[in-house]
Amino acid sequence: MWLDDEITEADRRFVRAHHPARALLHRVDPYTGLTEADFAVVHRWLREGDGSV
Repeated sequence: MWLDDEITEADRRFVRAHHPARALLHRVDPYTGLTEADFAVVHRWLREGDGSV
């Protein structure tokens, strides 16, 4: 799982190349930080397995 305020295509390529399992790359607004909505996305991804690069 990767939570960051700047996720680029280079990051996505790196994860695809070096992480064989499913992965979640989720952008966090740098001005507000982690919010309940971000935690909900992470929780749903962990619970349902619907995340991907």
